[in-house]
Amino acid sequence: MSSYYSLFNHNNLSIDDVINLYELKTSTFPSPKRKGKMEKAKSIDEISDKFDAFIFDSYGVLNIGSTLIENVPSALNKLKRKEKVIIVLTNGASYPTSKKVETFSNWKLPFNSSEVISSRDLLKNHLKNEKKITWGVIGSPGSDIDELGISGYILGKNMKQIDKCEGIIYLGCEYWSNENQKTLEDHVVKNSLKVLVGNPDIIAPQKSSFSVEPGFWSYNFHKLRNSNPLYFGKPHTQIFDLAINKIMALSNKSISLDRIAMVGDSLHTDILGGLSSKISTILVTNHGLFKGYDYYNAIAKTSICPDWIIPSL
Repeated sequence: MSSYYSLFNHNNLSIDDVINLYELKTSTFPSPKRKGKMEKAKSIDEISDKFDAFIFDSYGVLNIGSTLIENVPSALNKLKRKEKVIIVLTNGASYPTSKKVETFSNWKLPFNSSEVISSRDLLKNHLKNEKKITWGVIGSPGSDIDELGISGYILGKNMKQIDKCEGIIYLGCEYWSNENQKTLEDHVVKNSLKVLVGNPDIIAPQKSSFSVEPGFWSYNFHKLRNSNPLYFGKPHTQIFDLAINKIMALSNKSISLDRIAMVGDSLHTDILGGLSSKISTILVTNHGLFKGYDYYNAIAKTSICPDWIIPSL
């Protein structure tokens, strides 16, 4: 097993650890087209007139785990009253996007099914053009691979079907481990299998810790023979193209890219993805990755500079 997986204690990740992990992956990321202006505001409302549309990350911006962040509904409804286009763009791929829409509805957030995009949607579109094979899917029992339009096996708690798998898809890593990863790497290299990563995130912020996500586990494939993973989600430009096209369709008009803002809590996914797609960027600092952390230090270390910095919506 590569030393990459033993760099950090998965159950005790610090923000510095997370930044270091993302910095290891920069060669696999798109390049930012510019540096942001690094201006500050107190809230999204204070700068809302500068934009016609907003793309919101979910974790760390709208919610932490299963808990909605305070004042989010009122902030979003105010943007709706100002006739701003608002959508959600999430790297959550473990479950169908309809589950996320249902959650937002239960939280009384003003998003309908056409206003929520997940990296799973992009992956699903891609799979329509893949040949029909037996996939090994790293996910959970509720990942619903039928909804993806594929046949295969859920790997994690059970690895017995690994030898039948002709391709690999990462959705989520709730039941994944070092031992499972080693078994998977051996199988992928031996059989030259294709690897698709439905969630490029390395971590996701939870209430008091971080969960380790597919971007962490899949990185090592770049170093292995005959393996080059395909990513479906932030910060990669394909998912931002999908979001921008969705905004244009919802607005029924052409919007200048600088009038579209990506709102997120992560420099390496949300802000980098926005900058590489030539849209504006807003970093949220009080709830997600940088809660209680000197985010200026992270910006200096990564050279990923947002246009705006706000504590919360």
